[in-house]
Amino acid sequence: MKKYRVFEEEFKRDLVARIDSGSITRSQACREHNLSSSLIDRWQRQIHEGTLHARPSLREKQLERELEQYKKKVGELSMQVDLLKKLKEFSASMRRSNGYVVTGRPTGASGKAAK
Repeated sequence: MKKYRVFEEEFKRDLVARIDSGSITRSQACREHNLSSSLIDRWQRQIHEGTLHARPSLREKQLERELEQYKKKVGELSMQVDLLKKLKEFSASMRRSNGYVVTGRPTGASGKAAK
């Protein structure tokens, strides 16, 4: 399997700037860096059109995947919290409608007679 070379955006911009300024020719750049002329043409076109963008590194891609997983988990947990809130409200309304009275535990006899 062929291993592709990866060039940094800074290298591409520097090389095209040197060619555009006339300090080196395109053929010299091709020979020095073992590049094809069509590749340099593409880099020049992308830079002049403003479409040359740096590719994310492997670490950035990994962090983006982790971020998506965390977003998914936060979404699931917020749905659970919403469900628990609704369940609490529903339970309270059921207690009120059935005539249940919620009181605390008795703390002991008061010593007074009931009327």
